[in-house]
Amino acid sequence: MIQIYKFISKIINGIINLLFVIQIILMILVFLTATYWFLSLIDIHIFDFVQPIADVVSDFVKIFYNQSVSVGGVFIDGSLLLFDIIAIVVVFALAKLKYYCHRWIDSLKIAIGGCEEKREEKFNKELQKEAEANIKKCNNVAVLVQFTAKNMMVDACWGGDAQAGVKEKEEEAFKTFFASIKNLTGCRFAKTGDKMLIMLNDFSSVDNLLHFIELSTGRIRLNMRKKKWLLITYIAVDVFDNNTNFKQDVYPLLEKLLTLKIQNEPVCLGNFCMRYELNNEPMYKPFLRGAYNIVDQECEVWSLVKKN
Repeated sequence: MIQIYKFISKIINGIINLLFVIQIILMILVFLTATYWFLSLIDIHIFDFVQPIADVVSDFVKIFYNQSVSVGGVFIDGSLLLFDIIAIVVVFALAKLKYYCHRWIDSLKIAIGGCEEKREEKFNKELQKEAEANIKKCNNVAVLVQFTAKNMMVDACWGGDAQAGVKEKEEEAFKTFFASIKNLTGCRFAKTGDKMLIMLNDFSSVDNLLHFIELSTGRIRLNMRKKKWLLITYIAVDVFDNNTNFKQDVYPLLEKLLTLKIQNEPVCLGNFCMRYELNNEPMYKPFLRGAYNIVDQECEVWSLVKKN
């Protein structure tokens, strides 16, 4: 359709150019014949070189109108005057026609712009679908959880050993946490040092996993607070596809995210956010924490905050 509009525009531009040429020719003829006719009336012959043209014009007009004008008893051939009047009217009519042709071209430009916009929109949608398909290939989720315990009865004022019983409380939190989540469908678990690694092969279940982690860690923190212990949870989450080397690319990144020490909220990078936005009715909303030096480059780090 765009090519048809452009072809019509070229034809109209050609018509405008033709009308302009006709206007120029008519104006030249009007100038020559009117000057020749007027000078002939006062018996001045410096424009006699126009006579052949004037005769042709006069003969042409006389085909349609063959009368003389009487002025003071003298009969004057009015064919040239009539031609000049008609030619001027035609020039103005052609100017009006050119105006409408330009308006038509403007309308065609708007139509072409609309078609190009629709074509671009369609192209962008296809690119978006392709990009979403590539993003959805990242269907594996890894969550790394770390606990830090602190005795609330030990401080600079009351004294006491701040490290006493910490390892035991953290181990107790890990055991309680694992007992509560070990039956989650589709998950695999591994304890690496003081961290718990959770693997999920279905990204559509990530909300359920994060929600269950939040509930479990919340209950553990509440129970430990009753015993005068403070439990801080650090959670890092990432997404990857089947071709990604987990040990080399994913796990070191999760450990880096934990070093940011963002408490009690899952943290992730932008690639997880892009994949998460493709979920229907997500339970969490990404909140930008800032840019940090992760894996030797500045990366935006996001927290996942549960929607109200």
